[in-house]
Amino acid sequence: MCNCPVLATGYHLLYLPAIDGLRAVAVLAVVIFHLKHEWLPGGFVGVDVFFVISGYLITSILLREYGHSSFSLWKFYQRRIARLFPAFFTVALATLLGACFIYSAQDLASCGANLVSATLSVANLKYMSQGNYFTISPDAQPFLHYWSLFVEEQFYLLFPVTLLLLYLKANRHKTVILGVLCITSAVACVALTNRKPEWAFYLLPTRAWELLAGSIIANIGGRTTAHGKSFLWTMGSVAGLALIIMSLFAITEGPTFPGYHAMLPVLGAALFLGSTGGASKWPERVLSTGPMVWIGRTSYSLYLCHWPVFSFVDYKFYLAAPLVRIGLKVTLSALGTVLCFFLIETPGRLFLSQPRRRLLAFALLGSALVVCALLGTIVRRANYVDAGIGIQDIADGGLVFNQAGTNGSMVLLGDSNGSMYGKMVKEIAKALGLRLHVMSVAAGDPLPHSSGSQPKLWHDSLAFVKHYPPDIILLVCNWESKLSGEKGRLEIAINELEQHTRRLILITQPPQLPESGDREFMRNGSRPPFREDPVERLTRIESNAVVKRCQSKRVIIIDIDPLFAAGDGSVRFTADDGALLYHDGNHLSDAGANVVKPDLIRAIREMKTDF
Repeated sequence: MCNCPVLATGYHLLYLPAIDGLRAVAVLAVVIFHLKHEWLPGGFVGVDVFFVISGYLITSILLREYGHSSFSLWKFYQRRIARLFPAFFTVALATLLGACFIYSAQDLASCGANLVSATLSVANLKYMSQGNYFTISPDAQPFLHYWSLFVEEQFYLLFPVTLLLLYLKANRHKTVILGVLCITSAVACVALTNRKPEWAFYLLPTRAWELLAGSIIANIGGRTTAHGKSFLWTMGSVAGLALIIMSLFAITEGPTFPGYHAMLPVLGAALFLGSTGGASKWPERVLSTGPMVWIGRTSYSLYLCHWPVFSFVDYKFYLAAPLVRIGLKVTLSALGTVLCFFLIETPGRLFLSQPRRRLLAFALLGSALVVCALLGTIVRRANYVDAGIGIQDIADGGLVFNQAGTNGSMVLLGDSNGSMYGKMVKEIAKALGLRLHVMSVAAGDPLPHSSGSQPKLWHDSLAFVKHYPPDIILLVCNWESKLSGEKGRLEIAINELEQHTRRLILITQPPQLPESGDREFMRNGSRPPFREDPVERLTRIESNAVVKRCQSKRVIIIDIDPLFAAGDGSVRFTADDGALLYHDGNHLSDAGANVVKPDLIRAIREMKTDF
């Protein structure tokens, strides 16, 4: 998001407040959509308008510098650092700090992972792997809006040199070449939206055409001027603004976007920018008013601050009245924007953009990248213990904690239902002086089949416990899915594992929280009691019965059903302090795992007296 609204005329730059006004329209559209999408169904296209503006402004600046022979990549990226990163890192760290006080352990871990991806400028790729933008749980993704920043940053890595080569080697044809690149990207966007909508939404190659549209307008503006064609240019300006406003109401969220739908706001922004030639036309006068210009100038800080505020408010106050949440969001976002703009963004840009501080700017950027990446990694690993994180060799013991423990050893095996206890089990191991090996892997299969090839997770886990027999093995799975169609798998696993351990502990599967128990549903009026789907409940009880029948002298079963079933048969979803016991419908949160903690400690201590 470039911060210098200009008009390129003969590669000279003139300040145009109307472009700040257009930026205000874009950011307000995004904020209103996030605040309550029914108010402005297509408000998310404000990002597309931003892309066009950014392409226009960056190209205008680069063409001026090429023309004056003053271009330098070091200078260009220094400006980018000064413009973007003081506010970026400040808001990112403040967001992580806020998440530490508001989120459950699993959501905090996700926040840490997303900070790492944002720090490495690949947030758009990270979110692409998580699914559609419009279906990702918004209140637990406070960095979700960063995807658009890094589409721009990836564009900035490639575009300056590309445009310079065109300027030097094919100046007469650079508009045509940029047009070909723009059309190619747009065609790819439309084609990929039908097949891989997440890819089309998040990837630079399918979004580059929006930035290139602004770049083409700037390039054309470098050789022509809007003066002297008042009526035609006024009509172009009006038409452009009308298309943008139309797109805010006509386009709706869903997997069909961006595709050809994005052409409406992009064409509108391009028409408006291409028709800009002063402040004499009434669309420009409207957008050049003081409030619009001020919002446009603060748009970057507003964009950064509003989304984490919205996420935190929705997460923490999911039972509050909608008007209360809206009031909190608007107030806190406005306060955060003012503080960020005046205390961080503006002084940071002025300080770091000075030529004599170029080395300092790059040094501070490098330091901030290291600090944020380390913090995000630490938070991720401390709050979600899963052997699938990073490259862990299960056969060598997976994740190892409390290696100096002298009171025996314990191994945690399982799938994501095992990993949901990982943090709690790590705390128990430390308190009881046990060496802990975590070999649970989300989406993994830790049970053998009666015949045929065996899952790798089972093979590697068994190899480790055979070589290093632990005192205790804790095995936890989503029994419903793992035993479906082959209930004998568990018996085979137990017969094999109990040969290599003193005690084996299994934990039953908790009741499934219905969809109506989700925070989003509760924000929209859903209230307890929440009851498990009867069919799901019957299947879960049958699977748990298979587990409970495995009880023996060396196999301990912890039945957690009574811990999460209320007296009226409903699912207990909050702790006494109000903390949510579920991370999602099938997994407990850290607060939920802690409800099981006393029973697990009791089982371990009782077993140790027999050793």
